[in-house]
Amino acid sequence: MTLSEIDSLIERFRNQTLPIAEWTHQAHLVVGLWFSKHYTHEEAVCYLRSGIISYNNTVGTPNTPERGYHETLTLFWAKVARDFAEAHPDLDMESLCNALLTSEFATREYPLRFYSREELFSTKARAFFISYQ
Repeated sequence: MTLSEIDSLIERFRNQTLPIAEWTHQAHLVVGLWFSKHYTHEEAVCYLRSGIISYNNTVGTPNTPERGYHETLTLFWAKVARDFAEAHPDLDMESLCNALLTSEFATREYPLRFYSREELFSTKARAFFISYQ
């Protein structure tokens, strides 16, 4: 991704004009990384949580026990993004995003190294953060 593409993604996420087809796993990671790089972890989590819930409402994705916002995954990926940014302090935003997206940490299956599928996709995990380790 170029810096221009990253900036566009962030702007469209923030103003809720991002087409749902572009709200991919990779887009989630870039948004999480951007907020992690620009805010404290606590602030980033607040922006991500409220932004994802609002975005889902805007595009018609219901936030229910089965769909939409997922607390454990959001906090898990926010930590991955923060840890990745902290491990690469000298990278600019474009390089950082591309490094994350091509790393082992970017696979959709990465959380399953820490959670069972049953636990991760439970109603409890969707509503409340379930810690790992």
